[in-house]
Amino acid sequence: MSAFPDIRLPPLQRRLIFAALAIVVLSGIAWIGMGLRLDPLDFTNPLRAWRHRLLVLHAISAYALLWLVGTLFPHHQHGAWRARRNRVSGGALTGTLLALVVTGLTLYYPPHEGWRNALSLVHQGLGLALALLVPIHVTAGKHGRTFSPDISRVG
Repeated sequence: MSAFPDIRLPPLQRRLIFAALAIVVLSGIAWIGMGLRLDPLDFTNPLRAWRHRLLVLHAISAYALLWLVGTLFPHHQHGAWRARRNRVSGGALTGTLLALVVTGLTLYYPPHEGWRNALSLVHQGLGLALALLVPIHVTAGKHGRTFSPDISRVG
């Protein structure tokens, strides 16, 4: 038996996290895309109501994703950190999620209305980073899993 725990996610947990992540990313992209088609001064366009619904879906799925990610700490994150596995991509994912939480809440409760556009761009960039970091983290984890932690002690 290995000295390190098996840090792989159970299939249901993995599917729920990926589903929530997909909804967050797709709703964010759709919200941005709809915004590009809207005249900022035309409040009669029916796309505005759909864009608002997308924003609500985005927020609800983001909260669900954060809750699901929180379930990773006791086993997956803590075990991987102790095993010194995938720390860079895992740390980048955690930091990006925390920054998304801060920018998302700051967009909802801006300290100054003039900051909203800049915060929105930062939030969108962080969302793109998250969408890119997840497959990098998963790939790095799969690659690392092919090696036994005891191999480094041989020789």
